[in-house]
Amino acid sequence: MKDLNLNSLKIFLAVATSNSFLEASNKLYISQPAISKSINKLEEDLGVTLFYRANKGVTLTSSGEILLKYVKDTQKLLHACERMLAANNNSESGSIVIGAQSHIVRNYLLEHIGNFRKIHPNVVFKIIDLSTLGLIEALQKHEIDFVIDSSPINTPYNNMKILPIYKLDTCFIKSKDNDVEINKLSDLESQCIVMPVARSSLRKNVNKVLENASIFLKPQLEYETEELIIESVKRNLGIGYVVKGNNIEKDNVDVIKLNEKLPVFEINLVYIESYITELAKNFINEELLNSGDENE
Repeated sequence: MKDLNLNSLKIFLAVATSNSFLEASNKLYISQPAISKSINKLEEDLGVTLFYRANKGVTLTSSGEILLKYVKDTQKLLHACERMLAANNNSESGSIVIGAQSHIVRNYLLEHIGNFRKIHPNVVFKIIDLSTLGLIEALQKHEIDFVIDSSPINTPYNNMKILPIYKLDTCFIKSKDNDVEINKLSDLESQCIVMPVARSSLRKNVNKVLENASIFLKPQLEYETEELIIESVKRNLGIGYVVKGNNIEKDNVDVIKLNEKLPVFEINLVYIESYITELAKNFINEELLNSGDENE
């Protein structure tokens, strides 16, 4: 097989994602005959047919689907390389892409991002909010620099490092207009409960505590985000279960003091050492590992 030309792969990607030689031509500002010639040459070099041609456009063959996957992965690697080179050239500017869910951003990351930007004001932060599995996949594809997520974290990849970095308490909260007396977990069985969705680690961990205490709670409201749980509680729609962040009292809700101990929310740093940028390392070292604020 001949060496593949990066420009021909760029043209292939444009055609594959638009399903049209014409649209690829318009996107790349290259004539349609040149697009067609490049694809024909690529197919000749690879010895396979990449597209089914039709009057209405083109569709990928099975060989084309395989090539598209690898070209997309290569494109992500090149973008990661560009970001790493840019970060190495200038530690005072650039971007840091973090994978984290909203409740972790709200209760943990925002403070550290603010602190870091006071010293490095030209650094741009981008937060990607996905499920734990989605974050791990994005990290493996080099779409993000590192992940901040709660325990337990299960990954099929052996190139990822998982480092516990912080702990937060959890709590049940109620509206300030709700005068119901709750002192123990069993008192919650008669209440309308607002919970994180069942697949969340926050929900799974508290379910274990409830099961061990033989307490059954059937949530009437379930949400993906902590913000919606708090908003529902503020409107007195039920009693919610959330991370006990430093600013929880500012949300105009009351933290319920229980006799039983609730789960601790452990936060982890997940990263691939060989692909993390110098800028991301600076943020981790300055804010996440040396902040001296981990709960014991």
